[in-house]
Order: sequence, then structure tokens, then C-alpha cells
Amino acid sequence: MGVYDFEKVNGFIRQGLDQLLFEDLWNLYIFNESDMHSAAYYYIRKFMEKKGRDDAYVRCEPVMLGSKPDIVIYKNNDPLYLIELKMFSRPDQLDEGSVLMDLAKMAEIMEKCPTISWGFFMVIHDCQESFNPSAYKMRKEGFNRLSVTSINARRHEESNRLRVGYNEWRKDFDKLITAHKV
Repeated sequence: MGVYDFEKVNGFIRQGLDQLLFEDLWNLYIFNESDMHSAAYYYIRKFMEKKGRDDAYVRCEPVMLGSKPDIVIYKNNDPLYLIELKMFSRPDQLDEGSVLMDLAKMAEIMEKCPTISWGFFMVIHDCQESFNPSAYKMRKEGFNRLSVTSINARRHEESNRLRVGYNEWRKDFDKLITAHKV
């Protein structure tokens, strides 16, 4: 297979994974955080398999320094990328405190493990407003080398416009959630 180009993984997580997760959400494949973890793990594995990966592998919820990050990508048995995923499925229920706790957990792991070059945090939510903490705020909070990606089910992050078909999607999503509650 050969030597793996880890910059391609970095680019995929920053620029492709969020769209795949949104499509799964919109197509009613993702209903909760566990579904989100499974989908992200699947897409990352598939991406890596296409590119050849002798010195790379991905793990879901490995124990690291007393914590269990959601997904870790390894290079030569050393953690290289850390990925945390969060989902708030109810409308207007984004909990910034919970997000900050996950970011703090990531920062702590990254501080103790120097082989980790970057951390990625992805959040799915359904809010009127976009959620995009500024780079300044991230640095001020001590979250260096962490990237936050917001996937808003209701509004396009760039234009803040309501997504076409949102009301129908929300109705179908809620109907399926209610039907499968135990």
C-alpha cells in the first residue's frame, strides 16, 4: 500500500465529512449522537481505505489518558487526529456548556499527547442562529489546534437561509424519533 498522506485525511475531515453527515441527517439515517459516531467512523474508514493506509488506522472510542474520545486516527500506533462529535436533535437546544466541556477534554488530551497534531469537533444542531465560535474565542479559551464544524439542520451556515424542505424534514424526523422511543 505505501506511505499514507495524512494531509488528505485532514482535508477530508475539514471539507467533506460534514457534508456527508448532513446528508445522512437529512436522509433520516442519523437521529442521535450514536448514529453520528457510526456514520463518521464509517466515512473516515472508507476514505482511508480508498487512499491506501499501511501506517494508518482509525479507532472508535479508544481509552486515552483516562478519557474516551469519539474517534482517533493513528499513524504508526501514535494518535494523530482526535475527533469529537456532538448532536442536539431537539430544536433550539444547543448546549454551549456541553460543547465547551468536550473541547476542554480534547485540549487536555492533546496537551498530554504531543503526537496529536489536530482536533476536530463537529456538532449537529437545529437552531435559528448559526454556531461558529471565532478563532479568537477558541484561542482565548485555550483551544489551539482545534477546529469546530457546525452542521445546522435548519439553516445554511454560510447564508443563514432556511433550508428548502426544512419543515417537512423536521416533521418526518420528529415522527420517526417518537415512533422509536422505548
